[in-house]
Amino acid sequence: MKSQAAITQKSNSLNQGICLHVGCGLNVVEGWENIDASPSLRIAQIPVIGRSILAMSGGPKWSQNVSYGDIIQGLNKKDNTCQLIFAAHVLEHLSLTDFQTALANIFKYLKPEGIFRFIVPDLKQYIDSYIQQYNDSSLSPIAAQQFLQESLVGCSTSRKDIYLRLREALSNSRHQWMWDEPSLIHALSQQGFKQVRRCEYGDWSDTRFSGVEKKENYLQAIGIEAIK
Repeated sequence: MKSQAAITQKSNSLNQGICLHVGCGLNVVEGWENIDASPSLRIAQIPVIGRSILAMSGGPKWSQNVSYGDIIQGLNKKDNTCQLIFAAHVLEHLSLTDFQTALANIFKYLKPEGIFRFIVPDLKQYIDSYIQQYNDSSLSPIAAQQFLQESLVGCSTSRKDIYLRLREALSNSRHQWMWDEPSLIHALSQQGFKQVRRCEYGDWSDTRFSGVEKKENYLQAIGIEAIK
């Protein structure tokens, strides 16, 4: 039987390492390294005038505890240093190629046995809703429009409006690539992750995820957890 000291030593070794929150937005969590690659964060970090410029343009109020970090370009971080990595509603804003690059970087930064947990919109749920509306004669005329608007893959405003295009660029709200459970499991398995599983709010394999994950993240979305 293992001694209590041995168990404690193993627990401490598992808890060593960085907890990295990718694409944190305004959800800044103590105990996590919160990073974001939003252009508006770049503006906010311009000395003296940055936050004033952002306020005048209607941009978000960034916390001082957020660091700029682009998971696609790579971070100033050694390999095998992160124990946990979390991302909620980030990866759907990446093209397929950028998603693959981001996933490779995440795998690289994780320690062996480190955990990656993330949430993205569930394409299947959006398609199921579209089909249900399509098959309802009273809703079918708006089914396509609803799908495009709710999935954030369409654009209903003029592309000639410079102000709207600027706001869109700063917010990066449009979805570039949509995912479902089988495609995500395949993508992570191909990258080398093991024990890839669908997860639900509250079923954390490490309780530190409880501080960074929100129940509302799962609205029409799918969570995935995987181990390096």
